Amino acid sequence: MKRATLKIATLASLTLVLLLSGATAVQAQTQLTLSTYAAKFVCGKSGERIASPGQYFTMINVHNASPFRRTVYIKRFAIALPDEKPGKISDFFGGILGPEEAMTIDCENIYRHTGVPSGTFLEGFAVIYALSELDVVSVYTAGHVEVETLHTERVPLRRLVLSRTNAMAQRLLRQENMQ
Repeated sequence: MKRATLKIATLASLTLVLLLSGATAVQAQTQLTLSTYAAKFVCGKSGERIASPGQYFTMINVHNASPFRRTVYIKRFAIALPDEKPGKISDFFGGILGPEEAMTIDCENIYRHTGVPSGTFLEGFAVIYALSELDVVSVYTAGHVEVETLHTERVPLRRLVLSRTNAMAQRLLRQENMQ
């Protein structure tokens, strides 16, 4: 009797494991994990109200670390306004980096993509979504006539799991298939 109960319990456990692993495989086919990065930017000439007077610049360096595969990404910009007010969020802009390629997002790119006049004091986040991991490093400089300070910062990776039917996931997959 004990042997029969043990066999039934073992069979039930194996059945449960097989069912759960099958569900995980189906879930993996219906979901997509994106690598996301939110890089802080500060650009333009500041008065005394928000930041110390001076000229601020940001360069966001983005590198595809794969020596073999290209990667597809989309980016957008979220402007941060003073007095705890949310600012405008730009449209998405896409691109591709080949194996080991790198690019820089600078203040002029940010002004162009956000529609803000060049030189205006502007801060916020450049948000990058990619199908694979990237190296993202922000470089900040500031000064009056010449550079008085320089700081670099590695932007941490976050994972975002989306349904493959999500509009953002579909856009990245379409972009990958077009190239």
